[in-house]
Amino acid sequence: MKIHEWEPFLRTWSAERDAAGRTGDPARPPFGRLGFDPAAPEAIAALETRLGAPLPPSYRAFLEVTDGWRWAGEFVELLAPAAEVGLLREMTASAHEELTLWEAEDLDEAAYEDGEEEDEGEDGDEEGEREEYESARWNRAVQISLAGDQTWLLLDPGDIGADGEWAAYRYSSWSGSGPVRHGSFADLMRAEYAGFRALRIPGAAS
Repeated sequence: MKIHEWEPFLRTWSAERDAAGRTGDPARPPFGRLGFDPAAPEAIAALETRLGAPLPPSYRAFLEVTDGWRWAGEFVELLAPAAEVGLLREMTASAHEELTLWEAEDLDEAAYEDGEEEDEGEDGDEEGEREEYESARWNRAVQISLAGDQTWLLLDPGDIGADGEWAAYRYSSWSGSGPVRHGSFADLMRAEYAGFRALRIPGAAS
């Protein structure tokens, strides 16, 4: 999405979230705007310096419209402003460990299906080897959400499409289904918006 596409999309999301929040209680004060003022060019430049790479187009355009976002879907309460975006392994060590373990288990399963024997620790416990596993993907993952129901939104600067977009993930530790990959930040936000509408707006089209 470009700037001119983000603005109507986010305005619609804000209005629908506000209306859904007042269903059955017309006297409730308006939920209000979900977004914030645009990120300053200096803040975006500083983020790119910290990450050591230009931001993907749809995420950069989003920050140029709003420096963060409230209620991205139903389980993410706050997307971070540019100044608070950072590496997952430094911001939320527990989620980093969970995702690393998930990836290691996937590799174990793939090896088993290929007919390879699983590595075991000294006591016959495969966890002995898994504890030392490091994931390049989750070590470099960028956390762009700050608060949520054990749910995190992430970008992968090592998985870049021909259009310059980074792969984006939503991970909910309670889901039991692992991280969900999207081709871009814009695709991730569209999915979060669709999830909000499915839960909050009766009869909404997907």
